[in-house]
Amino acid sequence: MLSVLLILPDFLVILAGFLLRRQFEKTVFNGTFWKGAEKLVFYVLFPPLLFTSVATSNLTLSEAGEFLAVAISAMLCAVVLSYLIRFIIKADDVTHASAFHCGFRFNTYVGFALVSRLYGQEGLALMSLLIAFWVPISNSIAVAALASAVAKRDATGSATGGSVLSKTLRAIVTNPLIIATTLGLIVNIGQIHVPDVAMTFFKSLGNASLAMGLLCIGAGLKLDDMKSEFPLVAANTFERLMAVPFVAMLFCLVFGFSGPTMGALMIFAILPTAQSCYVMTASMRGNAPLVAGITTAHTLAAIVTIPFWIWVITTLFA
Repeated sequence: MLSVLLILPDFLVILAGFLLRRQFEKTVFNGTFWKGAEKLVFYVLFPPLLFTSVATSNLTLSEAGEFLAVAISAMLCAVVLSYLIRFIIKADDVTHASAFHCGFRFNTYVGFALVSRLYGQEGLALMSLLIAFWVPISNSIAVAALASAVAKRDATGSATGGSVLSKTLRAIVTNPLIIATTLGLIVNIGQIHVPDVAMTFFKSLGNASLAMGLLCIGAGLKLDDMKSEFPLVAANTFERLMAVPFVAMLFCLVFGFSGPTMGALMIFAILPTAQSCYVMTASMRGNAPLVAGITTAHTLAAIVTIPFWIWVITTLFA
């Protein structure tokens, strides 16, 4: 019941964005408005959220080194599983690259709510540690894949492999999400003091990113596009919400994880994909409507899968 209540508000905000776009598309909430809103979230609102969450995380590398190594290995398996979908479902490179990162990214807000309720401060510390390292890794993989696919699509007949690589690298190093998380890690590990006024300012911007990002997801949703790519949407949803948690559970069993250590990894693995997937894909000119459909499908399916996996965690790992 708790899981349903946590996810339902997010889905309702997505629905609100969809209805606003549908009902007022010819007036104030038109395509130009939503494109501006997407860029506002991607470049202004979401980076401060990543920076503050990473900068204030309780990083205890010496005590949690094994957890970090195992958890990242499990999530790298999720990257492989998401990539393998292209060999099962046929689609163009940009479409696959757009869906690819949905298979290993995560909803931070749902994750923190679940782990704090079930495993307290220790679970929060472990989740923060994993997020601090997985965000730059996952964002780098996601940006590299999408930038490469888009660059190849847009390349002229005279374009060289070097120009595609150059565009890919430029997209990675200039991506605001990667810059924000890298700066957050530097501040955290270096124990650099950031003035309270600045942190409050960044948190205020970050707090606005969730609702606006969800509205953008809903506004970008096109049901016809979701239906036309239904096999890919279904495969990605199954991979993220069922296959990835199963792999994480195997890692927990093999390495003997229990208590908060097991809980933090399992909860991280069962989360639906990030709201920012749509914003990133739209900003990088990928298949944004598909990602909106995948994000919505993840959120809706998670109402069922999260309670199931929590039952598995509390029953088999009690």
